[in-house]
Amino acid sequence: MSNPEQYLIKGPMPELHKMKLADLRTECQMWRNIWGWVPPEVKYYVARIGQDVGLTLRNYKRYLGKLIDSHWLLESLEIGTTDKVYDSITDKYYYEKKICVIKTSSILDIQWIKERKSFEEFEEETRLAKEKEADTAKPNGQTNNEKPQE
Repeated sequence: MSNPEQYLIKGPMPELHKMKLADLRTECQMWRNIWGWVPPEVKYYVARIGQDVGLTLRNYKRYLGKLIDSHWLLESLEIGTTDKVYDSITDKYYYEKKICVIKTSSILDIQWIKERKSFEEFEEETRLAKEKEADTAKPNGQTNNEKPQE
């Protein structure tokens, strides 16, 4: 199965009858998470999509039909973060775990971080990968410490 995040963003959705139970549970949890994050005023209308509705405009013209869709604007993003801050009263630095609500009009760039490693971890993985590549490129399976077989 592909990652639920990928088919949520780009589609297409996999056919339910072809999915494994574990994959169905993963997708179900994803949808529950999403629905839990939806604001109540949005849930109110989204839950009623497909229902008959009558709308009366300010000019008293009435439209009867089915609710097809609703449109919403993203106003802010909320992130959990750790921040190093200086307290001038105690003359110490502190690490604060906090929740920040940031207006989207203040955002210049968004970066989705899929993986984060320290510089040392990255360098070690790179070194090991290069060693492995060099070992597999040698004839007769010899390693860096072996002399060529004659």
